[in-house]
Amino acid sequence: MDYIVQFQINIYAIMVLIVLYLIIKLKSKVETFGKRLLKLVLIGTAVAIIVEPLTWIFDRKTFYGAFLLEYGTNFLLFMLGPVLAGLMLAYVDYHLFTAPKRIYRRFFYQHISLLTFIILLINLFYPIYFSVEPVHNIFHSEMWKPLHYLLLASVYLYMALFVWRHRRRTRPYVINIFFIFFILPILGMVVQLFDSKLYFSWTSIVLGILAAYIFLETISAEEDNLTKVYNRHSYELYVRYLMEDRKPFGVILFDLDRFKGINDRFGHDTGDQVLVAFAQVLQKVFAANALVSRMGGDEFVVVLRTEEENIDNYIEEVQALLRKSEMNHVNGLTFSYGYQRYSEAITADEMYTLVDKKMYAFKNRSDII
Repeated sequence: MDYIVQFQINIYAIMVLIVLYLIIKLKSKVETFGKRLLKLVLIGTAVAIIVEPLTWIFDRKTFYGAFLLEYGTNFLLFMLGPVLAGLMLAYVDYHLFTAPKRIYRRFFYQHISLLTFIILLINLFYPIYFSVEPVHNIFHSEMWKPLHYLLLASVYLYMALFVWRHRRRTRPYVINIFFIFFILPILGMVVQLFDSKLYFSWTSIVLGILAAYIFLETISAEEDNLTKVYNRHSYELYVRYLMEDRKPFGVILFDLDRFKGINDRFGHDTGDQVLVAFAQVLQKVFAANALVSRMGGDEFVVVLRTEEENIDNYIEEVQALLRKSEMNHVNGLTFSYGYQRYSEAITADEMYTLVDKKMYAFKNRSDII
């Protein structure tokens, strides 16, 4: 019970991270490189928040193996600082340049982590950052421990200069989120330097992750306001992610037939109801392993995670559900479509152009005006 009271802020932070991870994992189909980086930061922070109390719990304990546990947890805790700082910088870089290859070339900004690992290996034989007295298992900070914080601060300072230098590449509010992202860990470190029992250095990162997710990765920004399926931006991000990872998929482009006539004759409210109903049908048919997006107007696109060539069963199911609708303007609705499987020889723009041409070829064959 004493440990629960002592480390209650760590417990609350872990609970927030678990909830946030589940939201990211389960609520959004739009996987992106940025979300993958954010999840790595989230997992690394969770490990640090768990390990930090263990360094205090094992300190001065003399049971068998306590020395290895005390030394090992402190070793890991020193490593996690630069690893997380580098991943946070990689996340910022991706949002500014949206280029995963650029992140890989920069080794996910883990240069300080590599230096820290070398120092910690030397620390095993010649204490630089810390030592653990083996008989009584007592942790001691060594003379060069401030160097560790100086190296960490250098990463965050570089992040600030990096954001400021490339600030024109994104919107002002995004820049403000980035500053929150790295200012909070710095403030946490400063607070904990004055009192080591105020566990703010790691838990403060949780607030930065929360702010980044809410304002940069939030699901509401991924949705089409009217139909509540995903929007064009989400489609583009998802396709880019699948191409980057060379995952098999295909794209179906739908265009409603004579939709303009519905709007002109019955009004835009009726037209909106038709769009919502069609989106709901697509969601039912493609509920598993697919992403449904509205591209704009009466155009919808489905990213289908499959290697199959034939989509006739899906099309027939969409047509059947439309005919069963109780709405007059939906049960007689028809559509044109095109399908294109992804191959590594084409770009995202070329793929959309191909599927668009196939959809219009279908429309022309059907003599639909």
